[in-house]
Amino acid sequence: MIILKAKIKKNSVHFKKGLNQAGKSVWLTISGFNPQGAHNFKIKCIKGFEHGFAVYQDVWMNGNDLILKQFEDKQLSLDIFSKQEEEENKQNPRYFNQRRFEVTTKNEKRYLHAPDLETAKKVAEQYGLSHYQITQVARLNRNELED
Repeated sequence: MIILKAKIKKNSVHFKKGLNQAGKSVWLTISGFNPQGAHNFKIKCIKGFEHGFAVYQDVWMNGNDLILKQFEDKQLSLDIFSKQEEEENKQNPRYFNQRRFEVTTKNEKRYLHAPDLETAKKVAEQYGLSHYQITQVARLNRNELED
């Protein structure tokens, strides 16, 4: 399933409502849409933090104040590239091996790396796998590799 998320642009008056505790911009949930009027998107913004947890509020915002992005429901990370950057990065191993996927068949479980889910499915088919389930999993860190 594809989900639409939004970031608040730096030039918006609501920019501070889209920052986490570390001061970095985060992807926010779109909770409503109205095709009429100046403020079309209802965004679940961060009102503040209490005891380490975010307190949310709904704010209607103009589409010009937002950066919108679609991504897969189970996708753990998100990168935004222009079409030209994406073409340049297709052969770059750092980009191609960016996400780790678990491919489960009836007899075995394999892990492979790919930039997105569609590419991972193509790679699984190149391995000759059929009737498989594929899910994105977290990448291994250095400590797990040493064990």
